[in-house]
Amino acid sequence: MIITFGTQKGGVGKTTLAIAFANYISLFTDKKINVIDYDFQKSFHQKWKDDEGISGDYLYKVVLLSEEDEKDLQNPQTMQSLKKSEEIFLFDIAGNIEKKYSSVLMHSDYIIVPFSYSDVTINSTMVFINLCKLLKLTSGLYFVRNQIDKSAKYINQPEMDIELSKHGTLLQNSVYKRNCLQTITTKKLSGEQKLAVKNVFDELIYNIWES
Repeated sequence: MIITFGTQKGGVGKTTLAIAFANYISLFTDKKINVIDYDFQKSFHQKWKDDEGISGDYLYKVVLLSEEDEKDLQNPQTMQSLKKSEEIFLFDIAGNIEKKYSSVLMHSDYIIVPFSYSDVTINSTMVFINLCKLLKLTSGLYFVRNQIDKSAKYINQPEMDIELSKHGTLLQNSVYKRNCLQTITTKKLSGEQKLAVKNVFDELIYNIWES
């Protein structure tokens, strides 16, 4: 199975959300989780390396791709083998869309798209959606409201929700701004962090495993 976290716009908490999701599903599945950091910023892998000095065991391994590995991802047979595997392959791809990411997107079983309601994020999310349409993806797009301020009123929310719902599954739950998520590690999910993402990830997992 291939699950990809992707979006056109950086700064929406994509990698933090991907770390939280990898941690969360590791608590509920016996399947091996393989994280591939395919983002040029390498934030997921750097966080994984930084966590080496803290107590506890890693929940999964995070790998970077060599040039040879990247070429191999362009091979449909390689990607099909990942899709058919009993293991979970979680890709964190870059916030800018390059041609090399097309193969991962085209072969993903599920694509998680974090977004917020800022005008810049909305425009970039639509750019990402249009790219996915050009690629004629068969995978499902799952839109996650992330870093949402509970006290804020987003004027463009009704219109944006309607538009996103035309292109994939807009999760009903949201991930709200929580300071605890800024201290997340790749070795554990604290009780407070788990509560911060539980509703969204339970809904997401239900959609994935029941689809």
